[in-house]
Amino acid sequence: MKKSKRVTEKEWELIDALRNFRKSKHNPSTQLELYIDQLVDELKERDEN
Repeated sequence: MKKSKRVTEKEWELIDALRNFRKSKHNPSTQLELYIDQLVDELKERDEN
């Protein structure tokens, strides 16, 4: 079974959100943190069969 090494749109969203969260470490955003949690949950639930 060969797995693709391509990054999906949802994964790019997560990477972008994590970068923004890291940049805002002195002024954390609860809304951004919840958005990151939501993206992670969606990626964990994604069916790749």
